[in-house]
Amino acid sequence: MATQATHRNRVLTLIRSYYPNLSHTDRKIADYIIQDPVKTAAQSISELATAVGVSTATVSRFVKRISFSNFRDFSRELTAAEPLEQRNNEAFRDVEKQTTFKGIAESTFNSIRSSLDQTSQVMTEADLKQATELLLNARTLGFYGLGGSAVAALDGYHKFVRTGILCVHNADYDMQLMQAAQMTNEDVAVVISHTGRNQQTLQILKTLAEHDVPVIALTSFGNSPLAKGSTVAFISVAEEINYRSEGLTSLIAQMSIIDSLFLMTAVHGNLEMSQSLSRVRAAISQTRTEL
Repeated sequence: MATQATHRNRVLTLIRSYYPNLSHTDRKIADYIIQDPVKTAAQSISELATAVGVSTATVSRFVKRISFSNFRDFSRELTAAEPLEQRNNEAFRDVEKQTTFKGIAESTFNSIRSSLDQTSQVMTEADLKQATELLLNARTLGFYGLGGSAVAALDGYHKFVRTGILCVHNADYDMQLMQAAQMTNEDVAVVISHTGRNQQTLQILKTLAEHDVPVIALTSFGNSPLAKGSTVAFISVAEEINYRSEGLTSLIAQMSIIDSLFLMTAVHGNLEMSQSLSRVRAAISQTRTEL
C-alpha cells in the first residue's frame, strides 16, 4: 500500500504546487483531476479533454506544465495507486476542529508528516544529482532567504559551512543583495521562498541571473517566478489551513531538503571535504561537557 500511495501523492501534489499560477483553462483540468483521480486514471487523453471541454493539445500541454514528459507518463502514475486522497486530506484537518490540546498537537504532527512524505515524493533523482554536482563544484555557496525563509537559509549555512566550501549568508536584505552582486558563474546560490513571489527575493534572483550564477531554489510552488528562474528547483509541499502559518510545514520541508543535499554533498565529497567535516566535528565536540 505504501508504494501505491507514492504515485498518487506525487501526481496530486504536483498539481497543487503548480495550481496557484495556472491559467483558467489549466485550472479546469486540474480541478477535474483532483475531484476524481480514479475516474481520470481510466480515461484516455481524448476522453479527458472531452470531459473537461478542452482540446487534447491543451491537456498535453497541461501535463508537461506539471512536470510530466507526456500524457502516457502522467496517466501511468495516476493509475498506479489506489484512491488514498481522503486519508491524505485528513492529515491536514483544521486545528479548530480539535477540542483538546493533545488533539491540536497531533493534528500539527500529522500535517508535518504528510508534508514531508509528499515533499520526498516530488523530488527526482535527476534534480538531486544536478544540485549535488553544483554544490560540489561551487567556489562559493550563498544562502538567501527573507522572513520565515531566513531560518532555512541560516540552517543551510550552518550545515554547509562544515564542508569546507566557502559559504556566505546574511539575514539583512541589502547585504544579501550585495553578496549576490559579488557572485559569479563559478559560485552557487541557494534561494529559499515559500511563495516564490516575494519581490525582494526576486530582485536577488535577478541580480544572480545577471551574473550567470547557478541557482538552487526551494519553494512551495513549482511554477512560481523563483522556480522558473532557477537552475534546479525543489518543491517544499505545504497546505494552508486556519490558525497555522502557511509557511510552517513548508519551512520544515525546506530544512529537510537542505539536510538531504548536505548529506549527499558530504557523501560524494573529496578527501579534503571529509577532513573539513572531521575538523569541525572535533572542534564542536570540545564545547560539550562529559556526562
